[in-house]
Amino acid sequence: MIEWPTPPNSAVPFQKSSDPSRVRFVILNSVKTFYVGDQLQVMLQMRDFDRHPKQYGGDYLQARIHTPALKAGSAGTVIDNQNGIYRINFKLLWPGKVKAFVLLVHPSEGIQALKRLREKQPERAYFQSTFKSGNASETTVCNLCLPQSQPFCNFTDPKTGEPWFCDKPKKLPCSARLTHTMGEYQQDLFVGEEERYFQSKVNIKKPILPKGRSYVIVRPSPTPGVSLGECVPGKPLLSPSGFYFQDKWTSTSCNVRSFNSPASVTNCLRGKTVHIFGDSTIRQWFDYLTRFVPGLRTLRAANNTLINSQFAEEKVNKIGMEYYSHGIPIRISPTLSQDLPFIANKLDDIKGGKNTVIAFTIWCHFNTFPVEPYIRRLQNIRRSILRLLERSPDTLVVIKTANVQAISQEISLHSSDWYSYQLDLVMRKMFEGINVAFVDAWEMTIAHYLPHKIHAQQVIIKNEVDVFLSYVCPL
Repeated sequence: MIEWPTPPNSAVPFQKSSDPSRVRFVILNSVKTFYVGDQLQVMLQMRDFDRHPKQYGGDYLQARIHTPALKAGSAGTVIDNQNGIYRINFKLLWPGKVKAFVLLVHPSEGIQALKRLREKQPERAYFQSTFKSGNASETTVCNLCLPQSQPFCNFTDPKTGEPWFCDKPKKLPCSARLTHTMGEYQQDLFVGEEERYFQSKVNIKKPILPKGRSYVIVRPSPTPGVSLGECVPGKPLLSPSGFYFQDKWTSTSCNVRSFNSPASVTNCLRGKTVHIFGDSTIRQWFDYLTRFVPGLRTLRAANNTLINSQFAEEKVNKIGMEYYSHGIPIRISPTLSQDLPFIANKLDDIKGGKNTVIAFTIWCHFNTFPVEPYIRRLQNIRRSILRLLERSPDTLVVIKTANVQAISQEISLHSSDWYSYQLDLVMRKMFEGINVAFVDAWEMTIAHYLPHKIHAQQVIIKNEVDVFLSYVCPL
């Protein structure tokens, strides 16, 4: 599922690597009459810096169609023929002048460097814990795996089996562990010419220009649209999963409601408890809701001045909401180790029921690791969800997918969209076929005209929350 095509050999000279400035995409049948609901196909032949056509695939592309005047956009599906030729399929979902837009995110040769780093240098991002006893304090390095050349503390979770290790302090016992915090990123990770594959204005998220027209004129469909029905869990994600029109996201699988007033959100959440787990990209939902609904007051425990857990309530309408980070590994400011529970363990503590809503995501803090630890984490969460749905079948579980971000050379080595895309594929597959709902933040961030950011801008977050609330309150 996440296999990726590789160059014919691992020592491709830079001049023979993909050069997006030498490539042009072509809209097939651009002069035909297109209607809403039709497919649009774009084709391109990848070329190297010597202008020669490439004979192998493995480049990572992102694509969308858009109509700037209508604030409309939708993501495309890239098909790698593995011979240097790529086809991109779009579904035309609104009438008007619709333009195609294609990005080379990484050349295939750069992907090989990312794969090498993921498999061979997972410790390139590390973490720290502070151990304290009385006036004595020591800080050591922690990670999912550590070299066994020196003594270490084993903090593997007894319930889930999730591993975590720290170098043993020289004087203090392992039981003196107090806090977890982010460490740093290792530098000087490139080998040979690899650095040249990661140049921001050359071959990282570089637009590919069109040959000829970059747009088609789309006419309204001559046939009436199909009724989609309510947003209910268990439906598979379609591709495209939706589109923007006048900055509003319309799903291709269900009717997304607009929650444009605080009263509409309050009415939806009345009597409900919302549990949000994950990273800062889903904490944005918590932040959006507490800002948008005046009566939803944010609370904070007396000893919690950080953002790893947050709580809010609206007493009149009996609304409760909490956010917890997904547990280690997570890059955050110093936090008490005991305040970083795993999602699976938190889910097992929730009774569930028709007034219980679960929303979670987990991906970006796993980007530096091989995929196996991520799969293990998702398996634990999946088992907990199945137990929750078995004891309380009417509990709603909503999963936010990964999203794209701005990437530089440095960010590419730790948090590339390609890493996120790989994990996103695993996440979708892991929860396929069970009674959960998805908010496709991946396509929602690719399809929008705003620049890519790890923390999507407010108009996108508003649409993500509208999709989420449409599952909570489909009517």
